[in-house]
Amino acid sequence: MKIKYLKIMHNANPGEVREVTDFEANILIKTGVAEAFVEPKKTTPKPKKEVKTEE
Repeated sequence: MKIKYLKIMHNANPGEVREVTDFEANILIKTGVAEAFVEPKKTTPKPKKEVKTEE
């Protein structure tokens, strides 16, 4: 499980994202040291419509 650290720990600084076991993640989340990290969904850019001009 990926977590984002909220406090300074011996192996991470605040803001770092690390992969840990579910057991470790649950303990760190419950103690307020980290929060679950959800990766932002990647959006696909929509193709731009071509504008036709009359000449």
